[in-house]
Amino acid sequence: MDRVKSSMQQVPNAIPKVIRRTGGANSLELEKENFERGQAVSINKAINTQEVAVKEKHARNILILSECKGAHTFWAAVNRLPLSSNAVLCWKFCHVFHKLLRDGHPNVIKDSMRNKADLTDMSRMWGHLSEGYGKLCSIYLKLLITKMEFHIKNPRFPGNLQMSNRQLDEAGENDVNNFFQLTVEMFDYLECELNLFLGVFSSLDMSRSVSVTAAGQCRLAPLIQVILDCSHLYDYTVKLLFKLHSCLPADTLQGHRDRFQEQFKKLKSLFYRSSNLQYFKRLIQIPQLPENPPNFLRASALSEHISPVVVIPAESSSPESEHVVETDDLVDMDPPVETKFDDLFGTSAAIDPFNFNSQNEQKRTHVE
Repeated sequence: MDRVKSSMQQVPNAIPKVIRRTGGANSLELEKENFERGQAVSINKAINTQEVAVKEKHARNILILSECKGAHTFWAAVNRLPLSSNAVLCWKFCHVFHKLLRDGHPNVIKDSMRNKADLTDMSRMWGHLSEGYGKLCSIYLKLLITKMEFHIKNPRFPGNLQMSNRQLDEAGENDVNNFFQLTVEMFDYLECELNLFLGVFSSLDMSRSVSVTAAGQCRLAPLIQVILDCSHLYDYTVKLLFKLHSCLPADTLQGHRDRFQEQFKKLKSLFYRSSNLQYFKRLIQIPQLPENPPNFLRASALSEHISPVVVIPAESSSPESEHVVETDDLVDMDPPVETKFDDLFGTSAAIDPFNFNSQNEQKRTHVE
């Protein structure tokens, strides 16, 4: 009887334990469901067919949610969108995905590589169009694929590309062959960024105030991410080229210098034109490149290099609060200005040791 009485006293305690376990499982399922629903809502608000710039608050919510789950939930929602049938929808997806690659959880890049083939096919499909958003989507998708490939191959580089001189030095593992190849990959990376820059500008009627129209801002908004990327890539290619010239013959690096010269001209002009657009003036401070490019044949010129710093003012208004004019019948207050460039390289051939100039080390402050 005592044994039966004892067992009867134990039964009531067993049931609540089962209930608590079940309740905990339901709670986790509910939490997961709410998380996925919240992610889907933010994605649908950020990525839609309206020809307006992506609102920062919606993109920020997606970034915050990626800190918990990486990119899995993002892709689960995005794969339900008809990205191959609506160019504006695809364009806004590219913008949000670019922000996610730059500022999202580090696992976002790795999680997204499984979608590389689909992105490649989509880029090829949109590439059949010769103008409008379709052409821009093709260019943008190629950039995003290149960005993912670069960071997978060079995992020391974070998605936002912010690195100190020491970290950049360590990325090459003190091997000149690694630095040579890394420079080539950065040229390819920057080339894709410049192609998107040029594609957006060539798609707009710059004789009108396109930057204060909703349609104009929809195309211009992603260039903020491009400007941030370009500032770092330009800075690192300059430093790597000085490093390479300190240990390799100048003739061996002629191709590198020629390619840098071409990209310098494009980037200098694009930075200048962007800084004069009304849309960017309250959102971002765009640095200006020097009048002439560095002379890599003169080792001491490294000390003259100033790392371009892009600043997003804390008090700046977000894109959705920018003044938007619905009409296109406006006269541009900031007409494009042609920029002339001097000769790119001098004749001095001084060579510096295989080290960064310590005086050139700078703390880069970005508010992104």
